[in-house]
Amino acid sequence: MMYQVVVWTEYFLIAALFFECWIALRKWNSKIHSYLFFSCASNLVYNVGVLMELGATDEKSYVVALKMGYLGRMWIGLAFFLMIMELCKIRVPAVVTAILAGIHAFIYALILNIENNNLYYNYREFVIQDGFPRLLHNGGPFYPVQTAMILIYILVGLTALILTYMREKNPVARKRIMMMFMAVISIGLSYIIYVFKFVHIANVFDTTIFGFAIGTFFMLLAILRYKMLDTETLARNYVVDELSEGIIVLNDEGSVTYCNKPALRLFPDLEKQSLAGRAAENVIERIRFALYCDEPIKIGDRVFTPKANSLIQNGASVGTLYVIVDDTEHYRYMDELREQKEIADEANRAKSRFLANMSHEIRTPINAILGMDEMVLRETGEKEIKEYAEDIQSSGQTLLAIVNDILDFSKVEEGKMEIVPVTYETARMINDIVNMTKDRAAGKGLQFKVDYDRSIPRLLKGDEIRIKQCALNLLTNAVKYTDKGSISLNIGFTSIDDSKISLDIKVEDTGAGIKPEDMDDLFSPFKRIDDVKNRSIEGTGLGISITKRLLELMGSDLNVESEYGKGSTFSFSVTQTVMTVETIGEFERKDEEEKGTKKKYKELFHAPEANILVVDDIKMNITVITKLLKRTQLQIDTATSGPEAVKKAAEKDYDIIFIDHLMPEMDGIETLHYMKEIKREKEPVYIVLTANAIAGAREMYLNEGFADYVSKPVVGEHLERLIMSYLPPEKLLDTPDSV
Repeated sequence: MMYQVVVWTEYFLIAALFFECWIALRKWNSKIHSYLFFSCASNLVYNVGVLMELGATDEKSYVVALKMGYLGRMWIGLAFFLMIMELCKIRVPAVVTAILAGIHAFIYALILNIENNNLYYNYREFVIQDGFPRLLHNGGPFYPVQTAMILIYILVGLTALILTYMREKNPVARKRIMMMFMAVISIGLSYIIYVFKFVHIANVFDTTIFGFAIGTFFMLLAILRYKMLDTETLARNYVVDELSEGIIVLNDEGSVTYCNKPALRLFPDLEKQSLAGRAAENVIERIRFALYCDEPIKIGDRVFTPKANSLIQNGASVGTLYVIVDDTEHYRYMDELREQKEIADEANRAKSRFLANMSHEIRTPINAILGMDEMVLRETGEKEIKEYAEDIQSSGQTLLAIVNDILDFSKVEEGKMEIVPVTYETARMINDIVNMTKDRAAGKGLQFKVDYDRSIPRLLKGDEIRIKQCALNLLTNAVKYTDKGSISLNIGFTSIDDSKISLDIKVEDTGAGIKPEDMDDLFSPFKRIDDVKNRSIEGTGLGISITKRLLELMGSDLNVESEYGKGSTFSFSVTQTVMTVETIGEFERKDEEEKGTKKKYKELFHAPEANILVVDDIKMNITVITKLLKRTQLQIDTATSGPEAVKKAAEKDYDIIFIDHLMPEMDGIETLHYMKEIKREKEPVYIVLTANAIAGAREMYLNEGFADYVSKPVVGEHLERLIMSYLPPEKLLDTPDSV
């Protein structure tokens, strides 16, 4: 009967220990969890070995089971001891832990070779007594060493738990300590009963398994009922311990009247104060110096912050209380923050480099398009060709404004896009919107309806580019999502007062419409609604998101009404300043008149004796500059690389040198630095000519030594005015019609 009870107890213990191991693994986040898992795993292996011993029928199988059991039993005491020390916040030196582990490992090596030595057992005899298989034995020289170590673990662990219990004020924490105390008592009593054979069963069976069974119950109670492994509780206890750590009290004479154990561990010299009757002056001076300099104290790999408080009694100072707080984690966190900041700064620099490269790559072809288009406008005499070229110029400028916003990612990311109010012609803006939409609509066979209020003031002040961008985004989306029917643009206004109006723009379509559940995703960037139905439609999904942000910057909002399958209506209103009472009337007719009477290009100056050098690795960019300046009679030399430009600058004196930034082999900044090393009587004016237009680019180039900055695409008139401002006056010949 007793044999069956013991066997079933083993089954229960093994199941309970599996459960404890699982809990320790699932909540593993500190040393105490590591030691608990080590203890449970060792205990589990030990009980598996005991269960194998109970089934042994001869000495050979029993010895195999014995070795299996000792693989766990050998480490239970050490693991449990370390866990208790960690729970009680008592630091066990690493060297002590290593020595103890080495002793246990050596003893287990003796057990593994038990057949060939008498150092652990000097006598062995296999018997079956009262149904229990067992190995009669006498202990060798190392048997009592193992026994003594277990008893020392138990005594030291109990002492630590008692002292911690007395010091602890938290009721829940005290109950956890009491549960661990009961677990140690259970294991200790069972071990003493087994060693000294106080009961009959101890003569035939290892009674420590009963102690471990009861101990396991108390440990589970501490874990589940009193949340021994609860992260929040551990953190709270940690904070309390830190607040009580490192306390030194000085009386008004400067003698130490009290210091706790953490303070002694930090400053061993404090123990010397009892011999001289005075505090160890070097320790106190070190603390005072740290307080004076407002610096932490470094001890080993830990960082401590000292704090001082005067002790006042009856209005008089009776001493000083120093608290030494362990702030290692705080300083590590600050170090990590600094590292993260460095990483973020480097990522930001990488982003800026990427944007500069992308700006260069995208704006370079736009520069060629707009530059060559300006040459068409200058040189063509055909009205129809000129109209086409003007539409290209208008569309290109709008495209450039959109590209500028998207490329300047830092502005979008930080919400720093700027609204720049300027005076503009309402008719021209409407005409641009219509011209840039009608061909798209016609290409899909859609009817494009335009309705506008002819009494809208002719001149308004606001951000024409942003308003146009918002309207075009809405119209582009309407064309994309409409397969048949029509697109309608309605522009009206509402008077606010004598100087302001609300410009109202509405776009309607007969397209796909929007499901109610998709409305929340409508303004998400890079996301299209109803992907299954609209999977063939191209686009990034940025249009509506950017439109909403721009309208918010202009003090407005985007209104949406939609019926799925029937169409959508988008509308917004922006406040604009009225600059004239004159109205737009029939803007189509006026637009025709303006196109026919547009001022013909005329160069601003002639400078046949001036010499300039244009450096750019892309020949089309050089062509654009030389064509734009050909009527000024400037003497223009060109170079397609940095080394070639440096060579030409050394051989000839130039008044102005334009240098592109992003070039292979030697970039524009390197080229500038090499050119400035050339000795000459008169230094030329260096101007960077670049497609890099991201935020901060101008300041960067000026800091590098450039005199000015020209962003691509280049505007001919602006370029001529810039050159006029830097050329020596004696080399400038005014033209009859110069402005």
